[in-house]
Amino acid sequence: MFWKSTLNLLLKYKRNCELIRKTHCWISPQGFKTEINVYNCATRRKEPLILKNKDRITWYTCGPTVYDSSHIGHASCYVKLDIIQRILKDYFKYDIISCLNITDIDDKIIRRANELGVDINELTEKYEKEFLCDLEKLGIAEPSIIMKVTQNMPLIISFIEKLIEDDRAYIATDKSVYFNVNSIKQYGKLQNLGNQDEINKLSAIKKSSLDFALWKAIKEDGEPFWDSPWGRGRPGWHVECSALASSIFGENIDIHAGGIDLRFPHHENEEAQSCAFHNSEQWVNYWIHTGHLQLNKTEKMSKSLKNTISIQDMLQKTLADVFRMTCIMSRYEHNMEYSEKLMSTAKNNYDYFKNFINSCNEFKDGFLKATINEDIIKQLISRSKNNIHHALCDNFDTPSVIKVLNELASTTNSMLYSSTSSSGKNGVVSVLSVRNFVTNILKMFGLNLNNSIRVSNDSSNIIDILSEFRKEVRTIGLANKNENLLKLCDNVRSKAKDCGVTFKDHGKVSSWSIK
Repeated sequence: MFWKSTLNLLLKYKRNCELIRKTHCWISPQGFKTEINVYNCATRRKEPLILKNKDRITWYTCGPTVYDSSHIGHASCYVKLDIIQRILKDYFKYDIISCLNITDIDDKIIRRANELGVDINELTEKYEKEFLCDLEKLGIAEPSIIMKVTQNMPLIISFIEKLIEDDRAYIATDKSVYFNVNSIKQYGKLQNLGNQDEINKLSAIKKSSLDFALWKAIKEDGEPFWDSPWGRGRPGWHVECSALASSIFGENIDIHAGGIDLRFPHHENEEAQSCAFHNSEQWVNYWIHTGHLQLNKTEKMSKSLKNTISIQDMLQKTLADVFRMTCIMSRYEHNMEYSEKLMSTAKNNYDYFKNFINSCNEFKDGFLKATINEDIIKQLISRSKNNIHHALCDNFDTPSVIKVLNELASTTNSMLYSSTSSSGKNGVVSVLSVRNFVTNILKMFGLNLNNSIRVSNDSSNIIDILSEFRKEVRTIGLANKNENLLKLCDNVRSKAKDCGVTFKDHGKVSSWSIK
């Protein structure tokens, strides 16, 4: 009897889940199927990525609200999205047309400008410039299109106007405009809302507690405003992205991206009002959300919590490529806990690949003598290619790619530093094939291990002269067993390493590399 009762409860629960899923449905797009599966927040599972156009992807990313310096939580989001875009462009060979917005009018902006006693435009221009500079320092590719809210106000007003005309929005008693959530069928499909406490914000002037502002009427003299058919005010946060993205991409977008904290209410509201505007059931086909960057397992990094580390401060201590490595080592959709241990692990991984590439070059140049099993390397490269392809198709699983590259480099290293050696160039083609494969995959992720420190031809010549002089002094020291000369050579090597130049000794021969 107990088991029968339990089974009935389970069946009832399953039916309820199916009913909820049907209510909050996702429509598989019509178009061109790819090899890639992407996590879908509406269905709570991975779905095949299907594109409207065979070789092109339309992509919109929510940009910053520019009232303060961007922090490494923002960096984590934008670097992870940059990695995904690079995979799609450089590995799968899709042309990505991307758009990023800059929110330069907002309650937070107004409040911060008042606190500092500065003009709003002065404040936003400063932090917009700083944000774009941060992206460049982090190695993030510039979007195809950047749109500022204040420069596109007619588009936003026109967007709201159509929603009012179509009875999807209404003008409240305070002259603000609200979107009528009850005018669409599928509100809540991204979040799969089941707990109304999450959204229960009561208001006497709204028709429903779920309705959100499209236009905020001015409340005080001196507030920045724009004229509209229904009165002076400024746009709500959610409508800005919908209006700007729709003006570029129209009634349907392949991918819309941002941090997981934007899924509700921002992206939910974007989807709702855009479906209403275009009179469609689905505006965005795939939402990509990156996980939080946390200071511990429960506390996300955010300006409101006042626990942020600015991008500029982080880059004073950490190479941009090392931070990028931390993002590659983490699943983009998972939270990432920022710590010295994490950064140290990323640096070790980064340095490991740099040293491996240097070892391959030293073998090519004859500084290392080793016996290379070319059959094993050929099999390893083939298996690695297959495993990496599978990982990238599986929701852009970059940590698995790093694992594959580590195994490939480790096996090749064991040959390069084996006790047996051979003369000549036997195996050099195979070793360089591994080097090129590893380099190209990491370059695809946005890492360039050959040029962490760039030197001019003149600087390179100077290092060559220093290396040759040190080698000659060391040769004399070895021949005469002169400990003082050998110690001087060691001191030069130690000080050069602090400057990013590594001297390596191979018997009586020396080489150098940039680290």
